[in-house]
Amino acid sequence: MTQDEPGWDDRLGRAAIDGRVAFATAIFLFSLGVFILLDRIGAPERLVALLGPVIALIGLAALGFLLRSMRISSFHAAGRAAPGGYAGLALMALGAGLATPFIPPVPMGASIQGLLLGLGAGLALAGFGVGPMLRKTGAFSITDLLAWRFQNMALKVGALLFVSLASLCVGLSGLSMALRGLNQATAMGPMACAIVAAALVAVIVVPGGLAGLFWSAAGAGGLLIAGVAAPLVVIIASGATIPLPMLGDPAAFAQAMARIEEWQRAVSLPGGHDGLIVIAIALGLGALAPMLAPAIATQSTTEARRGGLLGLFCCGLLGLMALAVMAASALALQTELTGLRSADTPAFLLDASSRGLISLCGRHPATLAQVREACEALPGFSGVLRGSDLVASGDYLLLGLAQLRGFGPAFSGLAMAGRIAAALVLSAAGFLTLATALGHDAFYRMHAGTALSSRRLAVTRLILLIAIAASALVLPGVGVNPAPLIGIAIGVSAVTVAPLLLLSLWPRATGQDAAIALVAGVGVAEIVLLAAGGSPSADLSAGAAVAGFAAAIMAGVGASFLHAPDPTSPGEAFLHGLLHQDGDVLGPDKGA
Repeated sequence: MTQDEPGWDDRLGRAAIDGRVAFATAIFLFSLGVFILLDRIGAPERLVALLGPVIALIGLAALGFLLRSMRISSFHAAGRAAPGGYAGLALMALGAGLATPFIPPVPMGASIQGLLLGLGAGLALAGFGVGPMLRKTGAFSITDLLAWRFQNMALKVGALLFVSLASLCVGLSGLSMALRGLNQATAMGPMACAIVAAALVAVIVVPGGLAGLFWSAAGAGGLLIAGVAAPLVVIIASGATIPLPMLGDPAAFAQAMARIEEWQRAVSLPGGHDGLIVIAIALGLGALAPMLAPAIATQSTTEARRGGLLGLFCCGLLGLMALAVMAASALALQTELTGLRSADTPAFLLDASSRGLISLCGRHPATLAQVREACEALPGFSGVLRGSDLVASGDYLLLGLAQLRGFGPAFSGLAMAGRIAAALVLSAAGFLTLATALGHDAFYRMHAGTALSSRRLAVTRLILLIAIAASALVLPGVGVNPAPLIGIAIGVSAVTVAPLLLLSLWPRATGQDAAIALVAGVGVAEIVLLAAGGSPSADLSAGAAVAGFAAAIMAGVGASFLHAPDPTSPGEAFLHGLLHQDGDVLGPDKGA
């Protein structure tokens, strides 16, 4: 029975979904118990640490494969049947994937506070504003919405290209993070890790589209929470307090944050214009196409808003737990280093150093001889490691707590599994929005409105496979850094997509006005970047994005007053539908 047939009861669908989620959660908890038991009976540490990521990633791939479909509404909108609670988990997983490259210490010349405020504001804008609006229109994507709202071919092509560029950057960054995570977890070569990561992304998203992405992202969200919370639960169960203000030990938290701030100053210039960074990230993240996928899959606009609220809450909770884990790791590292001679550096620190997760005496030595050589070259070194001789990355602070506290490899494997899962679903979201823009939206909305559903799905799946395969071949040789890619995606969305979405609510704005706004925004942003010269800093990039957004809005609104208002225009109909209709302002898609 489907929602379109008589006798359908939403409670039946919700009960079926909750039952399957409960079954999957029970399997996950059972698997976690098995991992811990294997660790306690003396199984090889490498095997125990590897089982967590392997089982988790197989589960995500199985979800994508089992949700395969040939229906347009299932592939592009997950059947519009997802409850808001699970949409919140999916939104949290995508947000965590985007935030992962910016874990402190942040080597970008940006402050931690500015990044956190920008990410929070962007998630709130996507969850409460753009996401519910997109769901109410019934569109499959942002480009689908803009193509219907602005009847101008130049604008449609421009919006499609910029959305595709931002989505490609998100897909590449997620795939790069998944590649690095697999390399750390399995010690396979870069090409082998790229092939495995690409195959997992393809199985997650190609058979079922948004349905596979949505439920895989919800599962990844659960994995993330479990991986971050597990060591904290063990610490609390042992009778100790966690380093957090109000909820734990404020003095320990302050001590840990002071240590992390020292590491931040060692690798990054101080942030200068947090206000611009916050505004730019909020605008770009709120209009970033891959972040809006969970809202498209929800049952209604109300469920989309509920999902946004829960997603923001879960992101805050995850961030708080991650902060506690990082603080606990920083304190454990400080304890480990106190009175430690360079000749006695433990093997796990050497292993982390060889993988680039920490630096010892300004280098990444892999042997005791290299540690001694690096430290003896420093002025004032007396044979004992000092606090300033070690700088830990955010990755190690998040993933290394179980190892530092001696909890066993099962907890480390669980944390790594959540990290890789978030990267995979972020990559899948990026490539899916890219394929939707170039496949469904360009093929159906702009070219062949009467095309068969099977042909449209075939084109979209073909673009998906080509994009994923090409990225997997290029990444190992290029060595892509995910942080700049995400920065480009957010900046492009802030300059192009965000002003167009705002102009869509201005009834006087026509397609020609929107095209003028797009050109003005991109032009002003480019002028700001070119005038500075050299490699742009975080402050400059944020300023260019905000200036481009403001120029686009002023140009679009100004151009709209050059012609008389039309009460029968698409803009008036669009705004009336948003304010007074229940939903599906664009009308049902063919095959939906």
